[in-house]
Amino acid sequence: MRRRPASGWTPTSVPDLRPGSVVWAWLDPSVGREQAGRRPVVVVSSAGHLDTVDTLVIVVPVSRTDRGWPNHVPLSGDGLPAGVAMTEQPRTISRSRLDYPIGVVDDHCLASIRRWLADWLDLA
Repeated sequence: MRRRPASGWTPTSVPDLRPGSVVWAWLDPSVGREQAGRRPVVVVSSAGHLDTVDTLVIVVPVSRTDRGWPNHVPLSGDGLPAGVAMTEQPRTISRSRLDYPIGVVDDHCLASIRRWLADWLDLA
């Protein structure tokens, strides 16, 4: 069951949701090896996507387990939890799956995540 903070926060009120935002999200139900449960995600949607598609967001999950894979990008930015962005698992989710915000990755981290996504999706 989802638990929301008692502060009256709602998913549509995520302040300043932008590319690079790190937000708690509910990823269940999942299938197979998809990341599941409540975990941080990094928003990788472009600003234009966020403005136009106001009910969905493209994210990559964050894991605390660093397997040493080059495509697992360490989070860097003020006040962020230790973890790696799992670039092999981009996912479009409903904004109703979002919980409260954590912070924002720095420009270098977001650029590294996007380079991996471009490679995986053959966009380069």
